[in-house]
Order: sequence, then C-alpha cells, then structure tokens
Amino acid sequence: MVSMPVSAAPDSDTSLQLQKLHKLRTNVEQLQRTLEKDKDRYSTVRTKLRKAEKAVGRVVRKLGAVNRQLKTQQKKMNALHKQRGKLKADLVQQRRVLASQIRTAHAIGRQEYMKLLLNQKDPSVMGRTLVQYDYLNRTRTENITVIQEDVARLADLEQAISLQTTKLQLTRDKRLAQKRQLDQRRKERSKILKVLDRQIKTGKQKLNQAKADIKQLEDLMRGLRRALADVPIDAGQRKSFRSQKGRMRLPVKGRITSSYGSKRNDGGLRWQGVMIRAKQGSEVRTVSHGRVAFADWLRGFGLMVIVDHGDGYMSLYGHNDSLFVETGDWLEPGEVIASVGTSGGRKRPSLYFEIRHNGKPANPLRWVRRN
Repeated sequence: MVSMPVSAAPDSDTSLQLQKLHKLRTNVEQLQRTLEKDKDRYSTVRTKLRKAEKAVGRVVRKLGAVNRQLKTQQKKMNALHKQRGKLKADLVQQRRVLASQIRTAHAIGRQEYMKLLLNQKDPSVMGRTLVQYDYLNRTRTENITVIQEDVARLADLEQAISLQTTKLQLTRDKRLAQKRQLDQRRKERSKILKVLDRQIKTGKQKLNQAKADIKQLEDLMRGLRRALADVPIDAGQRKSFRSQKGRMRLPVKGRITSSYGSKRNDGGLRWQGVMIRAKQGSEVRTVSHGRVAFADWLRGFGLMVIVDHGDGYMSLYGHNDSLFVETGDWLEPGEVIASVGTSGGRKRPSLYFEIRHNGKPANPLRWVRRN
C-alpha cells in the first residue's frame, strides 16, 4: 500500500507536485505504448500471456483484500465469544451469590419489620437483626439488577455473534469465489505458456528472445530516466540511497539461485541482478524510500515494480504475482509493494532483483545486508 499520499509528498507546492505526477504518469503510459509496438514473432502469444498474468495479479490482489477482511472479522468474532464466555461465567457466579443470600434470608425468617420488632426482647439484638435484614434486602436487590443487566447484555452479544457469523459466511463465500476465479486464470496462463514453449524451442531462439527482453528493459530504463527528470526525488531528512550501501535488507526472504554476473541458461548472457527463490505470495518490500517509476507487466520480467531512489539510483523487482503500488506512489523503506510469483514465464516462484545507477546494473548483494 501507499505509505504517503501525493499531497503529503516532500514538496511545498502541492499543485505543482500534482502536475509533475500527472506528467510522469502520462510519460510512462506513452513509454509503455511505444514498447508494446516492438513486436516479435511471438507477440500474439505474449500479448495473451500479459493479459492472463495481469488478470491473475488483479485476482490475487482482490483475494488478499478478502483474506484481510476475513481475518479482521474472525478476530472480532473471537472477541465476541470471549466476552460471552466471561459474561456467562459472571452470571453463574452472581446466581450462586443470590442463591446464598436467599438461603440466608430464609434462615433469618420471612418476617416483616413489625413482627421482628415485636418478637425481639433484647433491643440490641433487635437492632442488629434489622440492620442485617436491610443489608440482605439491598444486596439481593442489587444482585438481581446486575443479573438482569447481564442477561440483557448477553442477549445483545448473542445477536452480535449471529450477525458476525453471517458476515463471516458471506466473506468466506466471496473468498471461495475468488479462489475459483484465480484457479481458472492460472489454468489459462498455463495453457498460454505451453503454446509459447512450443514456439520457442531451440537455444538460439531462447537467446534471441532473452536479448530482445533485455533490450526492451534497457529502453524502458532510458525512457524512465527522461520521464523522471522533471520529477526529482526530494530526500528531505531521509538518508541518501548511497549512504545505505551494505545496510539495506533483501526485498524478500529466500534463497539466491542466480547471482549477479553468472551465466544464464539461455546462453551467452549474464545476470544483471539476482534471482531469489521464495514462497509463492511472499511479501516483496522496497529496499529504501523512493517513488514508484513503473508498476506494470514487461515482457520477460512479468509484473514488475521499478522504484526511483534519487541521485540516479533505481531498484527493480520482477516476476511478481501481484502489484500493490502504482506509478507515482511514495514509498518508505520496507514497504510491501508486491507478492512473489511466476509472471513473465517463470516456472517456479522467484523474485528478480536489480539495482542500477544511471542505468548501469550494479551487484545488488553489495548493497544489502545478508544473514
């Protein structure tokens, strides 16, 4: 989610900031349209893949919202049950006390004040008896009132629990529908990938495709640097990206399966970032504060977020399952921006992570602190 609305961004002139944000989004949209014109022989299938993976991302985001709603509702239900249990226990105790008071009153005798007065020979005994009689009556009346109030509260709680039960069931039904829709979208994506795999068989085809994907990323990065020129990051009191080198955290917990500079399986090319194997749906967090420069699907990288950190530094997060931010959003360090997935044609859930300075890739592992 967005940590800071645009109106709260570090710029004293809100109107000017909004104009810059609008220009940034317009420029990025134009850049995306330009990149989409870069057709290849597999463009039809890749267009279907893009639509399928973006559809999966939307459903995942909706499902996440439903799950959070369900968690909140379940927490409220648990609290209601806890209140009901305590109230019932209090009622049992209060009824025991009332029963004891009734037995005590019976032992004293059901005598009116005048009878008590006439029956007592010793004035001191009579006084104590009257005081005790009044005390028992008042206490018994107070306990009866408390019991009546608690019974009414219990009825209200039962009604609230019934209403909450209905809400929970509706939310569970909604979650089930979203899961079915997600399964359907993933099946559609799987079929498209099989078609794409049949089209791209040889090592040469894979190499050419990988080169085309990297070129498109390079074109995107150049375009973003131009688009961001008029919307600089105002660091304010925050630490500069450069000053945090070696102290930032990896964007996701997982195992690094491809290191920076190592050879790729598609032949001849080397990794410009790192691939981190992680659990499907794991939270992806930005490594530092900044502004979202790109949040969309890109060929070869799937659903990707690019964050501008200022001073020419950018971080890239690819192959996500779903995106939770939009172009122009301000981010704080460690803010969740996406979830780990397989978009872009990956077979296993992983996060592709890059750091660039003035468009040139740098080894991300030199910038982060690893346990």
